[in-house]
Amino acid sequence: MIPLTKFLEVSSASHILYVFEDKRYYIENLISYIKAGIERDHHLLIIENPTIYNEAERMISELFSNEQQKRIHYVDNRSFYGYHRDFHVHSIVEHFDKILEPFFKDNNIIRTWAHVEWKKQDGISSKIEEFENLADCSVDEMGIMSVCAYTASDITASLQNTLMRSHEYLMTDKEFVRSTFYGIPLHNKPFMS
Repeated sequence: MIPLTKFLEVSSASHILYVFEDKRYYIENLISYIKAGIERDHHLLIIENPTIYNEAERMISELFSNEQQKRIHYVDNRSFYGYHRDFHVHSIVEHFDKILEPFFKDNNIIRTWAHVEWKKQDGISSKIEEFENLADCSVDEMGIMSVCAYTASDITASLQNTLMRSHEYLMTDKEFVRSTFYGIPLHNKPFMS
């Protein structure tokens, strides 16, 4: 068990779904996550949109030394998820693995935080579901802690329920619980038949 933040502990290989509504709480939670990682000498890969990251970066520069800031690695989420092109699941997973590879070669512990965003496109829910299922396997294999953040207004209740099947934990702006759907396969038949 390792700390997620100052107050929460999870297993070292944890896949966390964060559905957020309030940007202020979101940034506070991101900073808490970074702080917990820095305190443990972890590296942090933050995949975030530039607007939110710029706000967080002001706090990062106030809270952390230049040496600590070298362990925080930023990637623009819109280019990462192909915001200007198709949300191509396998390319995203391969790119993620390539970004993390140098950290593992140097025996560094890394935790990730990814704000998942996409352009409007057909079949996006099934692409996100496939992506998160693959990501869950990768997180487990790599033994890393990974937060996948989604803006609540961007996902349907149905998609959130599906995402809870591939994330061991569910986090909101103010709550953190174990996902009751984690690991339960999605059936294509009605429940009552």
